[in-house]
Amino acid sequence: MNLNDIIQAAQGGQGVNNLASQFGLTPEQTQAAIQAMIPAFSTGLQRTAQDPTGLGGILSQLTSGVHQGSFTDPSQAGAAAGAGGGVLGQIFGSPQITTQISQQASQISGISPQIVQQMMPIVASMLMGGLFHSMTSQGLGGILGQLAGAANSPGGLGSAVNPSGAAQPAGGLFGGLLSNVLGGLFGGGGASGAAAPQSAALQAGLNTLSSMFQAGVQVSQTHQQGLSDILNSLTTPNRS
Repeated sequence: MNLNDIIQAAQGGQGVNNLASQFGLTPEQTQAAIQAMIPAFSTGLQRTAQDPTGLGGILSQLTSGVHQGSFTDPSQAGAAAGAGGGVLGQIFGSPQITTQISQQASQISGISPQIVQQMMPIVASMLMGGLFHSMTSQGLGGILGQLAGAANSPGGLGSAVNPSGAAQPAGGLFGGLLSNVLGGLFGGGGASGAAAPQSAALQAGLNTLSSMFQAGVQVSQTHQQGLSDILNSLTTPNRS
């Protein structure tokens, strides 16, 4: 699964059509808007997940329980818009960045930036609900809960991954989680002994989650560069 797969599967496969009806667009127009914004979500999620605080925020959103209805129930559009606002803040950091992304997606899709901006939090919540649904359907929901619990503990994932403030271990944040979060979850000793099966499960869960952050749509070089320029200006994200 990737982000585009998730949106196409949302609400029993009718998510795109339901969004089209909500915003007075044709399904083709709605697809164009979604496929223009998905690369921003993909890039933003991948960037956010490289930071322990950012990854912890994503895990908290996934396990919060507020996004499942967005993925499964078209009547939850109003709640999705509210819940999705927090997701946008988590991924993009500021309303100004979200506005710039909506303008960029508007130029690519031909849909007005106002509609794109109104659609973005709903799509964000649908994506969170779909990511959780996909992880749970693969038997990995418990792993999300364990990692979210570590993120919400004193010091968060940052303390668990890098308690001494030393350089990040080989493999980046995800690699560090395997060797350090386990110590917090299982009382020390890393992935040795009885914790080894849990280490393998965490590895599978993290790899699966990160692989689903791929966009799954074709992105022109111009669009990707525009999104990168916008996100590169994100220097002081306001993540919660």
